[in-house]
Amino acid sequence: MRSSDLILITGIFTILAIDGLLYYQLRDQLRKKWQKGIYFFHTLFFISLLFLFQYFIIRLKGPQGYFWIEKIIGITFLFYVPKLVFIVFHGFGSLFRHSGIRITRFFSWTRNLLSVVFFLLLLYSITWGRYDYKTDIQEVPFKNLPSGFNHFKIVQLSDLHLGSFGESYRGIEKLVREINRLKPDLIVFTGDMVNNFADEMLPWISAFQKLKAPYGKYAVTGNHDYGNYTHWPNAREKKENQERFARYMQEMGFHLLNNTRVPLTAHGDTLWLAGVENWGNPPFPQYGNLAQALDSLPEDRFVIMLSHDPSHWHAELLHHSIPLTLSGHTHAMQMGIRTKKFQWSPSQYLYPEYDGLYRIGEQYLYVSRGQGYLGFPGRVGLRPVITELILLREPSR
Repeated sequence: MRSSDLILITGIFTILAIDGLLYYQLRDQLRKKWQKGIYFFHTLFFISLLFLFQYFIIRLKGPQGYFWIEKIIGITFLFYVPKLVFIVFHGFGSLFRHSGIRITRFFSWTRNLLSVVFFLLLLYSITWGRYDYKTDIQEVPFKNLPSGFNHFKIVQLSDLHLGSFGESYRGIEKLVREINRLKPDLIVFTGDMVNNFADEMLPWISAFQKLKAPYGKYAVTGNHDYGNYTHWPNAREKKENQERFARYMQEMGFHLLNNTRVPLTAHGDTLWLAGVENWGNPPFPQYGNLAQALDSLPEDRFVIMLSHDPSHWHAELLHHSIPLTLSGHTHAMQMGIRTKKFQWSPSQYLYPEYDGLYRIGEQYLYVSRGQGYLGFPGRVGLRPVITELILLREPSR
């Protein structure tokens, strides 16, 4: 049996199980034929979506495939997560139904309230929440920062996954406006501009050309930028896709740092901006060549490193006295909670550093949860982020 067939069977079983349980719990409320008809039509609609996914959408070759797949995922989550919440709390209420009227009412109110809350939260996350950007301002102090770069401002972007958006998507123009409002000295992009196909960038080239920074715009590749997650008819077409990707990045105004570095000079002082191609733990590819990126740099150099996958930090980068590394990749799994005193995301079980600023000794890592999405077409709890990093020189004591 093919894995896609197994997914279809599992999906149908899950829908029938959830809707069957919910119907059993609501059977006293669904007494009229038209009510039952609407309920069964609702179930049939989502099963039809699964067949549409299996026998049509999953076979789409090109940028539009991800867009439609994610729409189906979003609509399914929107309706079935609240149903699960309702079923669970209704079940708890049934267990305690002999404990008194107050307990029964508590579970009844809780199931209804939480079901509505989850529905509204998911609805927001797949609509306006997709581009409700949060600006994360981080002041990062260094003892050895060249004095000419004191208060130097870097804006970091990551994981846009442009193929996930329709051409009417409002988020990109808003993103460009908010970045330019910050007046950064430098703009960097830490990988995954696309899902697979360079042509995903075509509707947005002119928008990204509007991004302005006096010290330029630089980028590295992420694991999705190589087109590895689709079947190409032949090696030539895959190579042409990679060539178009590099050309479109250049048209956007981004200089790709593929295992290279460039000097940046301010007020007579120099720091080095370096970047490696994607380097990740298996099954993610390891194209990055750190030795090549750092080759022949002076010993007293100050380096800012762009590396898409934060697992590269522990694996290699910490051993090379690199003061600041900027990464993305995790998306913080597009789900989580973050307050001043508490933070949680399922991403933390896979990546020790998954969102925000981390420090070991005198070396920093910032992981951006990004501005785009993949799979589920939104973000729950953790808004898409625009990162503003302000470099500070610590005064000598």
